[in-house]
Amino acid sequence: MLIKGTTILLLLVTFGMLGTVPSDLTAIENMRYVPQERDDVLNNPYMGFAPAALNGPYSQPHKLAYVLWTWKDLEPEKGKYAFDELERKYKFTYWKERDVKLIIRFVLDYARDDTQKTDIPEWLYKELGGDGIWYDNPAGKGFSPNYDNPLLIKYHREVIAKLGERYDNDAGIAFIALGSLGHWGEWHTYSGEAGEIPFPKLAVSDQYVRHYIDAFPNKKLLLRRPYPIVKEERLGLFNDVFGSHEQTVHGFVDWFENGYTSLLAGEDIPPVPDFWQHAPSGGEIGNAGRMKELFQNDTIGETLDQARLSHTSWLGPSSPVGLTLNDTERQNVNRLLKLMGYRFVVKEATVRRLAPSGSDLPVSLTIENKGVAPFYYKWPLELSLADPEGRIVASTIADADIRTWLPGTSEVTAQLHVPSHIATGAYTVTAAILDPDRRKPGVDFAIQGRRDDGRYPIGYVQIVSP
Repeated sequence: MLIKGTTILLLLVTFGMLGTVPSDLTAIENMRYVPQERDDVLNNPYMGFAPAALNGPYSQPHKLAYVLWTWKDLEPEKGKYAFDELERKYKFTYWKERDVKLIIRFVLDYARDDTQKTDIPEWLYKELGGDGIWYDNPAGKGFSPNYDNPLLIKYHREVIAKLGERYDNDAGIAFIALGSLGHWGEWHTYSGEAGEIPFPKLAVSDQYVRHYIDAFPNKKLLLRRPYPIVKEERLGLFNDVFGSHEQTVHGFVDWFENGYTSLLAGEDIPPVPDFWQHAPSGGEIGNAGRMKELFQNDTIGETLDQARLSHTSWLGPSSPVGLTLNDTERQNVNRLLKLMGYRFVVKEATVRRLAPSGSDLPVSLTIENKGVAPFYYKWPLELSLADPEGRIVASTIADADIRTWLPGTSEVTAQLHVPSHIATGAYTVTAAILDPDRRKPGVDFAIQGRRDDGRYPIGYVQIVSP
């Protein structure tokens, strides 16, 4: 049985197919569909703003939240880990129920303005014999341990291994931002008139990085500096001074694009311009008190340029989430959200017009990523058939790796098997990116027509008798 000509015309108009409808519909082998694009913000996983997990709820929708723990928080007594207490304090269950994934940073030295104390556990401080420097300088007040100390390195490997045991296979954890070294885990220590605080050279700092690599084989890891190990192990980077043209464009971006001489590492650092193709670029807005200045009409262009040049996927915990914004600021914040991370548009789909039951239905898609970064985990692309009542009666996982959908256009071809038992008639072909943990559609495309189950119609087929 053939689809009536008026039905074919309706489908072409609905999907915005280019060109005219042939008078002889039986001559059409493949039908080309062009879904209508949408222009609003998509609240998708692994991208956008990442406010502090400790606080909230926030009025701004978000799919990430940020967790920062000190070693003293996690292991107050030697060998006894406060995971349960910290997860309650940072509302892990609350965020999981809302499908918000977490970014974790583990730090040994959190410089403060008001008090001077250690952020490593007291038991560790004693075992180290106080090996380190107490400081009170423009960076703040605190204690910087001697990162070269072999005993500190040994215990660090053990605590990071415990973090990995707990969270490497936890789907609720998005990324690990490698803290550990420097003030606030930002991979720098103070050097100035108040006295220089030593920072480890590459031979030592790489040991700390490898602790994370060993403990988290299934998570994307981000480092503050584009050290050679970033290229060797395909790590991401985070930039905690986003918003500053000088520090982001002439600092962070110039570092990874062109390389630089690191006074901290004590040697030349080669460029790693393609790091973002394998692991995320993140960070936070550097000057929280002047954050709104980034979202005015005369400044938003610069803000967007920094996101493009950095290939930024996420920003937090310092971000506009929770700010009271006027209409102009909100519109400009949304412009940034639509640029950050990935933004998948189904530009067109080609579907065989007729398919016998029991056969394979060829489907091809042209996907445009209008964001500045790819999707970093291997989530499956599902193609399915929906009957006239909307029920999914057949589905297949396409042989496509969505991690390769870089900014620009990608092509996907697949075969959707048509079961021999389904009735003849008109069926809708749908597409969805599945969340492998929930086994449900988990990513919104930037096109119209989203079904209640999260799938998107991309074409139609007439199932006929073999």
